[in-house]
Amino acid sequence: MKKTLIVNYTPRENSNTKKMADYFIERNKDKTDITILDLTEDTPDLLLKNNLNLVVARNFGGVELNEEQQKLLTKNDRLTNQLLDTDYVVVVTPVYNYSLPATVKAWFDAVIQAGRTFAATEKGLVGLCENTQALVLTTSGGDFGIEPLKNLNFATPLASTCFDLMGISTEAITVFGTQQYADKVTDLIEASKGEIDLLSEKWY
Repeated sequence: MKKTLIVNYTPRENSNTKKMADYFIERNKDKTDITILDLTEDTPDLLLKNNLNLVVARNFGGVELNEEQQKLLTKNDRLTNQLLDTDYVVVVTPVYNYSLPATVKAWFDAVIQAGRTFAATEKGLVGLCENTQALVLTTSGGDFGIEPLKNLNFATPLASTCFDLMGISTEAITVFGTQQYADKVTDLIEASKGEIDLLSEKWY
């Protein structure tokens, strides 16, 4: 059975984004082996002084780390292994301030690893996860499908670009305007379920 990793960041109570994820999981739980990574409970380590230089030395310089140094990279390496071990990955996130929440970006920073999920070659950067496919499920309070916000949605393009670096093809299902069209939220969510149905049939 194919494996699906759900990378979930939905900390808000009554999250509309979570409703989309819950539907996806219920729809496909018998068709794929699902693992849920809750980023609110299992948060990636930020790349700071103590670990960033070790990543650079190991992944770009080929330096062999000692046991103590390697231990500092354990969490993010585990998240990377989790991604490498899946066939499909679904990132579930709202739009925060026009872009991805910091915790979601931290997950991308953790799993985008030279020599593991991408490689630097003479011809440029090459993704090493070309057999994996991704879906981004996202919602926003404002409508990023129309002006004046149309060109200010940096969330889904950023996620797609990060996946592309790793060689992962990406699709997005979005529900824009959950606050702007508060009286239509139920209809908007229901419409997204139809899109999830179509993608599910294609994947599984």
